[in-house]
Amino acid sequence: MDLTALVPGAVGIALSPLPIAAVVFLLGHRRGYGAAVACLLGWASAVLLALVAAVLVGERLPLETAGGSSVQAIVALAAAVLLAGLAVWQWVTRRLPDGRPSSARWSEAVERLGARHGFGLGVLLFCNPKALVLALTAGLAFGDAEPSPVEAVLAAALFVALAASTVAVPVLVAVVAGPRASRPLAALRTGIERWGSVGLVVVLVVLAAVQLVVGLAGLR
Repeated sequence: MDLTALVPGAVGIALSPLPIAAVVFLLGHRRGYGAAVACLLGWASAVLLALVAAVLVGERLPLETAGGSSVQAIVALAAAVLLAGLAVWQWVTRRLPDGRPSSARWSEAVERLGARHGFGLGVLLFCNPKALVLALTAGLAFGDAEPSPVEAVLAAALFVALAASTVAVPVLVAVVAGPRASRPLAALRTGIERWGSVGLVVVLVVLAAVQLVVGLAGLR
């Protein structure tokens, strides 16, 4: 099985600013790291479930349309259009009426959550058009490869690990560094509040371009 076919989807999901921001804000919680760890587990679980669901959906889809075009390529082109639309919407709504970045209000809400709601937050953050579309494109590539059971488990594990890696890094840094991580995490929180919305626009544009290239290449 060619694992490189899963890389674009996994990297695209990993470049999701919201779960990273959520974990960073939760790490500053006075009640400890429990909520951040729960959020990470919820995100990773959602990634795995979405991949499995996408594979099951992909197995029911034909490889080609009646006109001979690749279904996977058409899905990639549709994903490019959707991601570009989300980038435009995010750019328009990047600030609140009072001029503050829209991520500021979101961060204030996240910081009030406890450990009990962390897992649900991780799952909820995955339920967005960007992540779901990328999981679908990865699932189609996964299903088309027809891997053996061992290859399937290995590929799924690597996919989830890569997709959740960016969310796991702040947690690992906080756990390993302890109190020494408070200053860099505080600086990261400030940066996310100020530039998080713009960063999401950039990520969406890049992902839209990648899916466009994949789609156009698949139509040849």
